[in-house]
Amino acid sequence: MRDGKPLGGTSAGLAILGSASYGALDGGSVTSGHALSDPLGEAVTLDHDFLHLPFLARVVTDSHFGARDRLGRLVAFLARAEHDGLVEQPIGIGVDENTALCIDGDGVGRVFTESQGRAWLVRARERDAVLGIATPLSAQDVRVTLVGPDSRIDLVTFDVDAPLFTTTAVIHAGELALEDALPEPP
Repeated sequence: MRDGKPLGGTSAGLAILGSASYGALDGGSVTSGHALSDPLGEAVTLDHDFLHLPFLARVVTDSHFGARDRLGRLVAFLARAEHDGLVEQPIGIGVDENTALCIDGDGVGRVFTESQGRAWLVRARERDAVLGIATPLSAQDVRVTLVGPDSRIDLVTFDVDAPLFTTTAVIHAGELALEDALPEPP
């Protein structure tokens, strides 16, 4: 990175690029339902302070995103990362399979895919998540933005030019609902 060379990763290699990352220390791969049902539980294991990458200081990443229905899981990771003091005002970025989000030297990200993959920008507008030991997550205003090949995401401001789709997620007692149905991949 110091020499200006690109760095990237897929699957677990993508997951470690963020400021905090899922450690899978529970011996498996926590699902969205399980993570939302107990975001402070033993299955939601986050590591931090591994890499310090420009433009990803507030980011928690997740891979295989759409195919494995990981939106709820990433929302739980964000709530846990903030609760534990690992990341202040964390932002989530999920990336679909066979898809790359490439970030240039100015912090502008572009999606490249040979399939119908997308990147997902996930962030709570308000810090209103309700967390407790053995308590399902509740949060009222989580913004979900789909980023496609014609989109640009600014990793300084987290603004997206030409997003594919934007909606809001609401989580009540561990159940995630979207205000608008996600469009099918093109």
